[in-house]
Amino acid sequence: MKTVVITGAGSGIGRAIAKRFAKDGANVIVADINEQTGPETVELITAKGGRAEFRRLDVADVADWEVFTESVCNDHGVPDVIVNNAGILIAGGFLEQTGADWRRMIAINMMSPLVGSRLFGQRMVDAGVRGNIVNICSVGAFMPTAVAPSYTAAKAGAWFGTQALRAELAPHGIGVSAVCPGLIATNLAANGSRGGVDDAESNSWAAKLAGGQQFLGRSPDRVAFAVSQAIRWNISTVPVGLEAWGGWYLSRISPSAMRGLMSLGRMSLADLGAELSGKIFGKNVDNAAQRVVADEVSGAAK
Repeated sequence: MKTVVITGAGSGIGRAIAKRFAKDGANVIVADINEQTGPETVELITAKGGRAEFRRLDVADVADWEVFTESVCNDHGVPDVIVNNAGILIAGGFLEQTGADWRRMIAINMMSPLVGSRLFGQRMVDAGVRGNIVNICSVGAFMPTAVAPSYTAAKAGAWFGTQALRAELAPHGIGVSAVCPGLIATNLAANGSRGGVDDAESNSWAAKLAGGQQFLGRSPDRVAFAVSQAIRWNISTVPVGLEAWGGWYLSRISPSAMRGLMSLGRMSLADLGAELSGKIFGKNVDNAAQRVVADEVSGAAK
């Protein structure tokens, strides 16, 4: 039986990936900082006869990573698959985001997948495990937008680091892939923030944006499928969604065209989009969240 470690598995994409691996018979280690939603993912899996356990992990804390890696390997042996999925969103222009915003973003969205890859990758090499590491990056890795510069910079760093690790671990029979989703129906926006404003305005902005993400985003199951295909075929980069594929190809074919396109985006437009999202979808945000939960519970009962 394979052992699979997934960070940020308490909700959204991480939960979908955990459920897919469990359905395929894997023993899933659900890692998350949230001690409520993480166990909920375990319950959804075990209710269907799957195997899973929760381990709390603060991916921004390297010391916590080291303890986590040691405990997982001691209890289950070296895992066969590592999926570094945990991430956050901080919007706002380059000059609006504070030093603290940038440090937090880099610690979670860039360094955490690289730290996790290094720690578990070393264990795989030492034990001769021919496994897989998958880092969930983003279409943002290809899009130098002024709307969320710290997010795109961190995701680009995670993507490049993944490619470097892929080259290094290939001789050891370890596959390394980056899965880069476009718009997915998760709580990323709802749990995010906007730089350059006070907490109340930031929370309001995130709540408005969340409505549109829930209604317009694709199912997290699409990303879970992409992860399975990345592992099956050992693919270096797997975009998810039309905009992700478009961003990937445009950034490869004409970086200057991509920069020109991204220069059209401004925080004023993002703020307008958030306002429209709140007006159009705001009344149904709670219903959307309830529907997501209902779908997960229904899936557990099938």
